[in-house]
Amino acid sequence: MQYGVETMTKKTLLSALELKRLLIDIKDHEPNICVRFRLIGEMWQVFMMRIVTITENRVLVHDEISNKLISVDLNNVMQFEIDGRFRDIEPCYHYEVKPVF
Repeated sequence: MQYGVETMTKKTLLSALELKRLLIDIKDHEPNICVRFRLIGEMWQVFMMRIVTITENRVLVHDEISNKLISVDLNNVMQFEIDGRFRDIEPCYHYEVKPVF
């Protein structure tokens, strides 16, 4: 399944809904792949985190370094990356998320 990826001179853009579908697929099919986010107005999260669960607008991830659970509002994600290849999503590439207005 492709996630509606649009390429614009090497940048890749997904909607929050496409990101949610991607996270669900990763959790269901490749649970060893971790993710990190850059939220609106913030710097990148330092460590990759394992996906625990996904709800309507949030994802709960586990930071295994600090052993903390972190809840992320998918509408506040402006960029993300994963640490392993999953379908057409490359590891260590900063994908952008369309803002929700």
